[in-house]
Amino acid sequence: MKKILSIILAVAAMFSLVSCEKFLDTTLLTAKTSENFPTNEAELGQMVTSIYAYMLCESPEGASPQYIAQLAGDECLGGNVPGNNNIAHSLLQVKQNTNNFLNLWSRNYVMINRCNFVMEIINKINEQQNGQQNKTFSQAILDRYMGEAYFMRAYAYWSLASIFGGVPLRTDNEVVNKPRATIDETYKLIANDLKDAITLLPPVIYTYGSTETGHATKAAAEALQARVFLFYTGRYDKETLPNGTTKDQVIKDLENCINNSGHKLVSDQRNLWSYTNEVSESNESGYRYKYVTENGLKWEGNSCIETIFAEKHQMSQGFGNTWVGNELSFFFSPAQAKSDYMRHYPFAWGWGQGPVSPVFYQEWKEWSDKQTYLKPEEVKEDPRLSGSIWGYNAYDADDASKLMLERKFNDLEPDYQVAAIYFQQTGYFQKKCITVGAYDETIGNEDPNKNFICGFTRVQYPGVTTSNNPGHIAAVDVILIRFADVLLMHSELTGTADGINKVRARSGLAPIGGYTLQALKDERRYELAFEFVRWFDLLRWSGPELTEAGQALNKQTGFEMLNESKLTVQPHYDFASRLKVTQGYWPIPQTEIDIAGKDENGNDILQQNPGWGPEGLFTDWASIK
Repeated sequence: MKKILSIILAVAAMFSLVSCEKFLDTTLLTAKTSENFPTNEAELGQMVTSIYAYMLCESPEGASPQYIAQLAGDECLGGNVPGNNNIAHSLLQVKQNTNNFLNLWSRNYVMINRCNFVMEIINKINEQQNGQQNKTFSQAILDRYMGEAYFMRAYAYWSLASIFGGVPLRTDNEVVNKPRATIDETYKLIANDLKDAITLLPPVIYTYGSTETGHATKAAAEALQARVFLFYTGRYDKETLPNGTTKDQVIKDLENCINNSGHKLVSDQRNLWSYTNEVSESNESGYRYKYVTENGLKWEGNSCIETIFAEKHQMSQGFGNTWVGNELSFFFSPAQAKSDYMRHYPFAWGWGQGPVSPVFYQEWKEWSDKQTYLKPEEVKEDPRLSGSIWGYNAYDADDASKLMLERKFNDLEPDYQVAAIYFQQTGYFQKKCITVGAYDETIGNEDPNKNFICGFTRVQYPGVTTSNNPGHIAAVDVILIRFADVLLMHSELTGTADGINKVRARSGLAPIGGYTLQALKDERRYELAFEFVRWFDLLRWSGPELTEAGQALNKQTGFEMLNESKLTVQPHYDFASRLKVTQGYWPIPQTEIDIAGKDENGNDILQQNPGWGPEGLFTDWASIK
């Protein structure tokens, strides 16, 4: 039976070269089948690349595990308005119904199905080429692409399992409704896939300038295996992964990543984040981000030497494109207000979700003040604190001169006039995943605001698009795994301080005397702040009881903030009790439960997670208690 494959990249480019009528006639362009595709290594590469397309999403609110993690942990609040899901998610609830994460579910299963198809094709090619002298496909290419398929299937199942728990396991493209696998069965498949990926992927990395940037590597598989191991063994109180992979084997693979991959730390952690780009500082009109210029910062760029695995983005004219802009940064940026852009230059605007918790900031500041520094005459505070958080003076939505909250660190940071209808505006926003603009003097408008482009990459690469929507033109990586994380995971697995101290030294902090778990937890918390790992770290360090996570979340109360431009206090909410009910899992989409149907006993084939009946539905701000 022929199987249809949707080719996402090269074929999509061919579509743009033909008229609508021609498009309707070109059957073999639009419906590649297992009988006529792939015919060469380039076409096989297109198949593999099509898997990565579904890492991206146009609306992360219901499709991104990174979005969920950012709001569910203790670093950020919900923000935006109560009518949307962001405040609900920060309270471990959903708004209206349990279909919130339908796109997350379906997007990952599309990736899984594409991985299965690639594996099937490569197995057929290997069978056909067995014993042949002149082979169309080199074995090195087949092994590499098979390794990428194993990695991406593991990544997709990990994305599902970390959010939902056990999920239906599909290792072929047979159309049949399957029940949820157990936690152990799910992680056994993930672990086996990562083991195969590590074996098959070549020891190369793809940094900026390579045509393969964004593709999985042996180093990425070794790093993800360590992350999965730490999560599974901590969360479920286990000693090994379900396939038998031991801690010693994980350490061995991770040390290969550290010693042989070619990845390393960049000189200044702040240079990983796009607010340090040179384009925003290059205009002749004098618009500058003083924090960058005064600290001599310079962006390392996408696919830098520290990045091990990332989502890749590009500029687009609008939605519906295969590669879309960095929508996460759009959601996690301050809402557009009446203030002119020049007042909060270079930061652009977004949906106002994920404002930083004042409790998180205060705990970091107190920790920073207790640290010893390598050059105390030069460095007196953890530079990652101001490098990760934008502390601003918040001005009234209707009166740009009326100061409402004073949270500015120093004169190097811009101010911000808050949005009139938005909630939980704390005076703090994170800077690692935020929309960053640039001043474009070639526009030549007398109003400086109309010369402001909401994504600096549009100024950097003129002519690609005319859009000024930050979500369309933020061509900036979402870093998912980087080398500092690998060093910290190695310290945690080995109980040694070497990795911790290398990370600390990079930011000017003196080494710790000896390894302790608390020192490791602190270093991960602040080095990896706002990088979508804190929620998962809280869950795994808490184990099955979830006590530690509940205590951390329950601290998020009692601080001043602005709701609808009015000063208010964050109410108390019993996160710990809610976490106990849900066990840290999110709702299986009801649509998927309905489609799966009933078993012979009349029970749902797909069983819903606990805590997602009426008690899991957020109603309004007044209901928080």
